[in-house]
Amino acid sequence: MIKLATCLLLCGLVISCAAPSSHVITGEVRAATLASDVAIYTEQPAKFSEIAIVSATNTRSLNAADQAAIDDIINALQSEAAALGANGIIVTSVSEQLITDRVYSFDGVQGSVRDVEKLQKTAQGLAVFIE
Repeated sequence: MIKLATCLLLCGLVISCAAPSSHVITGEVRAATLASDVAIYTEQPAKFSEIAIVSATNTRSLNAADQAAIDDIINALQSEAAALGANGIIVTSVSEQLITDRVYSFDGVQGSVRDVEKLQKTAQGLAVFIE
């Protein structure tokens, strides 16, 4: 039973560190591209075709490296956009929010609860194909 609880806890930690992404189609989807070929823009290029609005969120403990969270979000945005055939993302917003998670633990005899503060970062952008 303790092995199962440990396994579930570790799975939960791995999943919570991932940067889930999503999209809303706003244009024409193209053949998939490579995530490594998706460029990041902070300003609109001269000529592009809009494909979708993409977003990604990452939640980490307050003591985790800030740059690692940003890298995870950018990688998730690039993967989401590449799957839609984009070769660029125009970043439209980046935000962060302090959230509190309630963590339950049980050692087989006694249970406890504690609150853990985490920083949630969210980025949103426009997946585009640049001519």
